Amino acid sequence: MLTLRGVLHLLVVLVALLAMLVWIATIDYPPLAAILYVVVPILAGVSWQARRAGMLGPTGDGVAAWLLRAGGYLIAAGIVAVSLAHAHLATLEAADAGAGVLGLTTITGSFLIGLAVVSAKRSAATAWVLVIGFGAGLAATVGWLIVVLADPPIPASVGWALTATGLAAVVAVLAGAGRSDSTAGALLAGLLAVTTAMGLIFVAVLLLAHWGPDRLIPDITPHALPGYRISESRIELVDPYVLILFLSAVAATALGLAAVVTRRPVAGVSRPR
Repeated sequence: MLTLRGVLHLLVVLVALLAMLVWIATIDYPPLAAILYVVVPILAGVSWQARRAGMLGPTGDGVAAWLLRAGGYLIAAGIVAVSLAHAHLATLEAADAGAGVLGLTTITGSFLIGLAVVSAKRSAATAWVLVIGFGAGLAATVGWLIVVLADPPIPASVGWALTATGLAAVVAVLAGAGRSDSTAGALLAGLLAVTTAMGLIFVAVLLLAHWGPDRLIPDITPHALPGYRISESRIELVDPYVLILFLSAVAATALGLAAVVTRRPVAGVSRPR
């Protein structure tokens, strides 16, 4: 039977979900809206399921646990407030800004939930699986960076980044299966590798585009004035890699969902608190 705390948590999840769905409806970019319509409900479901005793908890009553819950509720309240503000926007510029904020909010939430659930005590991911997944993603990022520095400029498309991510996933799955002797462990290792690689590669591109030497910046704005071609190219370079960022959020969401579905059983009865 649900306690008052459980009812409150359920209401927060449902209200935040409804608010984000209303917010998504204001986005005038079908590909982004389609991704968010899939990702956001899954995140809400994982948030509810992950609260069940024995997965991430039981939920503690200490100061740290209280602050974490309070922070989560404040974030949910912020989502509701901002989504209501974006339900009836006066300008297209405001709608575009809202889409960016919503995207970043969803991406951040997917990473936090995915990493929290996969590292929980009932997760099928052993310490070795976590090391393999994160290590493969980090190695892919380093490999991508070495190639870029050795043979500049940074690719203006995401093909090499996707290739490096795919290799990381294959390595992580094979290594995870070999040491964990578990299909679930191999799956979680692969998803963690994909999430890590894509997230880190996007961060690397963002940093290099802003502060990297000019030789790393491809000339992708031939229409710009001669003195502004590099600066304009730095701005345009990040745009293709936004796809990598959103794919990393999808992978993080799949990671959290897979961790909940494959969690190890425990003795006794687990019930919502």
